[in-house]
Amino acid sequence: MSLKLSGSVKYYEELEHYQIAEDVQLYTRIITGIKGNPTGGQEKTAIYIHGGGSGGNHTMLLRPGKWLIEQGLFNKVILPDRRGEGLSTPLKGKLLLRDHAKDMKGLLDTLGITEKITAIGISYGGPIALELAGMDDRIDEVILMASSPSLKDVKGVQGFLYRHGLLEKITKSFYKKNLGKLPMEYPDFEGVYDLKSNRELTKYFMDAIKKTDPAQMESLMLQNASTLDKENNGIGNAFTLDLPMYQVIGTKDEIWETNLKDYQDRFPNIKSYHIEGEKHKGIILNAAPFYEGLKTIYEEHSMKREYIR
Repeated sequence: MSLKLSGSVKYYEELEHYQIAEDVQLYTRIITGIKGNPTGGQEKTAIYIHGGGSGGNHTMLLRPGKWLIEQGLFNKVILPDRRGEGLSTPLKGKLLLRDHAKDMKGLLDTLGITEKITAIGISYGGPIALELAGMDDRIDEVILMASSPSLKDVKGVQGFLYRHGLLEKITKSFYKKNLGKLPMEYPDFEGVYDLKSNRELTKYFMDAIKKTDPAQMESLMLQNASTLDKENNGIGNAFTLDLPMYQVIGTKDEIWETNLKDYQDRFPNIKSYHIEGEKHKGIILNAAPFYEGLKTIYEEHSMKREYIR
């Protein structure tokens, strides 16, 4: 089931580069629901951090961000391109999850955010959201969409290639063959929520790679190396968080840990909502149950917190 918008809500959108450090800019979209919309939503801001994947950017979260506003969960959603992705500053070296979290903190500082906000992460953005919460007191809750504090071990053919040092060579050959093969433009991933199959999704991302400037080759390789680095396959051990956390994930997710039993001591207020039978790509190809699941678990527990207050 695709994720659809009713069209009843109007938005104000800002889109620009924000200088968060001397040599780092993050290309960021800020969506705000216009006052008077019939959402009845709370005055709450979220930063929604996109995942990995070659050629990814924040547009894959544009429709979900608007949906969250339409459903009244938030009235403003911040959507950055992570460093090394989209139109943000390319990578010059491998970047750890914690480094990305520092980028997000720098963005919030640059935007002048002073209020409490929600950190949401999809896939690889999830542990970044957790790391951000561990270093920034403005984060008062975390949402993990098709994500978890840690990755599963790389298995199958990809795992074999990685363990034997062949994956990097194959990836580099793939980029050399495909980068710049179509007219170069900033890929728009908003349409992925209308796709019906893995084949369509693969073609969509392939076209995005072909539209990418070959000058991005080094940054793309560093991005892949960062994601596959075993030292970077989960959050650090230096922090605990006693704040509300919500995980929505498919029961057959092959990328992320679905059982968070080992994290209960560190994150005692984490609640999980499982989408039966769904794998990792279900968050795109069958997005509606994931986001409806988020709404269900989020409203149930946030209402309890309001009642206790």
